Amino acid sequence: MEAKDTLIRFLRIPSISATGEGIEDTANFLSEIMKSMGIKTEIEKAGGNPVIFGEINVGSKKTILIYNHYDVQPVDPLNEWKHPPFSAIEENNRIYARGSSDNKGTLIARLFAIKDLMDKGELGVNVKFLYEGEEEIGSVHLENYIEKNKDKLKADSVLMEGSSLDYKGRPLIVLGVKGLLYVELSLDYGLKDLHSSNAPIVKNPCWDMVKVLNSLIREDGNIDIDGFYEDIRNLTEEEEELLDQYDINYEEIKKSLGNFPMKYENRNDIVKALLTYPTCNIDGMEAGYTGKGSKTIVPHKIVVKMDFRLVPDQDPYKILSGLKEKLKSIGFSGEIKVLGAERPVRTSLSSEIVKATKNAAKEVYGNYIIIPNSAGTQPMGLFVYNLGIKDAVSAIGVGDPSSNPHAPNESISLDNFYKAIKHTQLTLINYSM
Repeated sequence: MEAKDTLIRFLRIPSISATGEGIEDTANFLSEIMKSMGIKTEIEKAGGNPVIFGEINVGSKKTILIYNHYDVQPVDPLNEWKHPPFSAIEENNRIYARGSSDNKGTLIARLFAIKDLMDKGELGVNVKFLYEGEEEIGSVHLENYIEKNKDKLKADSVLMEGSSLDYKGRPLIVLGVKGLLYVELSLDYGLKDLHSSNAPIVKNPCWDMVKVLNSLIREDGNIDIDGFYEDIRNLTEEEEELLDQYDINYEEIKKSLGNFPMKYENRNDIVKALLTYPTCNIDGMEAGYTGKGSKTIVPHKIVVKMDFRLVPDQDPYKILSGLKEKLKSIGFSGEIKVLGAERPVRTSLSSEIVKATKNAAKEVYGNYIIIPNSAGTQPMGLFVYNLGIKDAVSAIGVGDPSSNPHAPNESISLDNFYKAIKHTQLTLINYSM
């Protein structure tokens, strides 16, 4: 009950990094919980929201670094929540709260697993904790923190924020992540919007931006940037086999995606694209008049936000260079801002942390699924490339297909919460051997 009660208290403190709401209170609460467990704990500043560092040294030759984040997404749209987002209401053996799945539930499950091992004298590996409060806004200061604390953060393996369970209740063990390049493109042609009667004699930045965006994608859907595909690492035979084992249901996944039109109908094509294809995606654009009724203008400015999801071994900064060259070649005269860059990662199946995690999963859940990398991005590359920790895995999460992370009515099953505690314990025991 102590673990559940602590989780509920933790979930009732807002920690929205986009607005700053509750961030300091959440960091202080988490720090006090860790100290009460006997974990040497520090709250540190890294230029933004507090970073919490903790350490347990049991004199082992092995050290594992555990990364989680305590910040959460905004709660909008509020009217779609059936319970207040930070009420942490328990209903039908599920807890409903923003952050329950991503990432507070996993964080607390891991902490109480380690507390139990410490209390029993069974913790056989040194543990370091790194909890940040800016993951949901791109981990904007994490790299700076890591660069300044390389010696303190040294470890043999890193256990990232956690994955989830699939439709059959099997835990996903994720060997890596896609990377990310996030950019903002803007064209500004004047001091003000003009009456549309001037359209015959002035350039419209919206039409020019449409041409720019069209130039980035070929007719076959491939991305038209020189060198974009040349560094992609081919899947090994073992990794190809992992894709065959990844179980998805076409109708279920389409439903979970809000019945968007799908690019593929074949299960194999969907899995391969989701996990191994790089992307060029338009996140949003802002220009001109979009209110009710009509307003006849030539907008003076358009802003487009785009993200490129990258796969091993693409380099976001090399892709950025290629993008700039492409835009220069077509006469783009606007501004390019970089809003985020993270490197993709894929860890070896034979790494010690992967073996420990999958053996523990087998015992707790009866089965597991391993995938080469996720469809999304975590700051795993900072640990692998900046700290030099080659063994990194994302596993041991409390979420399931009904958890709604980043959406209204986010929730977790209490059964999955307790299983995550056991999964963490057995992973650390296996890893220490």
